[in-house]
Amino acid sequence: MMGVQCGPGCANGGWHAALCVHIDWLLWTGLLKGLGVMLPTLKEQFTADTWMIGGLIANITAVGSFAGLLSKPLEALFGTRNVVTVFGLILGVSVIVSSFSTSAIQMTLVLCFIAGPGLVIPNILSRAMTGRYFTTNYATVNGIATTGDGVGLIFAPLTQVLLDTYGWRGALLLLGAISMHLGVCGFLLRPSPLSAEGRDDYLPIISSEQEPSESNISDNETKSPLRILKDAIQAQGNIFGCAVCGRAAFWIAAHVYVLHLFVGTLWVIYFVPYAESKGFSGYEAVTFTTAAAIGNLVLRILVASMVGRGWLKLRLALLISMINCGTALLTLPWVHSYWLMIGNAVIFHGSLGAKASLCDIYTRELVGAEELVSAFSWMDLLVAIIQIALGFLPGWIFDQTGNYDTAFIILGLISLLPLVSLLMEDVINRRKG
Repeated sequence: MMGVQCGPGCANGGWHAALCVHIDWLLWTGLLKGLGVMLPTLKEQFTADTWMIGGLIANITAVGSFAGLLSKPLEALFGTRNVVTVFGLILGVSVIVSSFSTSAIQMTLVLCFIAGPGLVIPNILSRAMTGRYFTTNYATVNGIATTGDGVGLIFAPLTQVLLDTYGWRGALLLLGAISMHLGVCGFLLRPSPLSAEGRDDYLPIISSEQEPSESNISDNETKSPLRILKDAIQAQGNIFGCAVCGRAAFWIAAHVYVLHLFVGTLWVIYFVPYAESKGFSGYEAVTFTTAAAIGNLVLRILVASMVGRGWLKLRLALLISMINCGTALLTLPWVHSYWLMIGNAVIFHGSLGAKASLCDIYTRELVGAEELVSAFSWMDLLVAIIQIALGFLPGWIFDQTGNYDTAFIILGLISLLPLVSLLMEDVINRRKG
């Protein structure tokens, strides 16, 4: 097994973790895209505005990301396998329950507060576990694992068929049943390959025969109340991995990841309604997303393999992907023909897929494998804040102007902002050098 450092009892543990990442991303993108396809139907069903239903969909993972901060303590208490299994099953059940909603408020409560954590927490833990297993060829493995993001776009035509055949309630019932598979993947996970004994910060527990030194007792007795309070706060902060937020490297990686995921999520939600507003049928719109899924799959694996083999520099690949994504979104308002829409979707989502894999590699390189759970948790929290604040914006712009053109131009500009992070990192490295 390439690059896997693992005990003899879990030779396939790394690949099981990679499979879990794949399924989680597949469901993450698939459910958001499926709900995006159902957006016009849900809008009519609940007599709500576009921005309200769009904001509901955007906030599913946003609200779940707040629960993502619990990933580290949950992992410490119950282990990755148990947590992923339970939350994976909760995800499927919550989507099934949402099919019985009679109002937009009910659907929001179920999907945001139950389905959201069911997606986000397994995502964080399985990605971190994959990063700890694979010490070599990580770029290639990550590229393969995260292809679920691209494959998830097949939920668009699937949802359209289910919607036409069974209605929106039947479609959600079947999507919920499919989502239960994430819990099954959790059963396959094995303990993390990096035990405490293998880490530099491991401290052995004092045995019953050893007495604490007198100096330690003296230090504890002479601590001021303020120092005790400070130590208590620091201990709680360590539980949630707050220390990683004090590193400049984290904020550089976070800026790239947060804006990438924000733009990608809104594209997944609003692209089909945007295509339909241009005059394309529902089936033509989901054909565009199918082509985008193929481009995502091919480019993600190709770019990750090239980076892993050293044929392409990581930061150069990120730079190219960012420019491609921004350009595709900025030109989309002037694209009206069938084949140009397919080309635009392939370029954007193919580059987005490559960037998704590269973001994980970039984060692992900057913060280290042992800090991935903390880093991913806090990054997802930042994504949550921006999605709750702005996730409704494309729908609101459509309600005000009658089209999505301005919204997608804004998303294109946001896609280019992470270029600043690459520039900052280069400046910092030059000063250190």
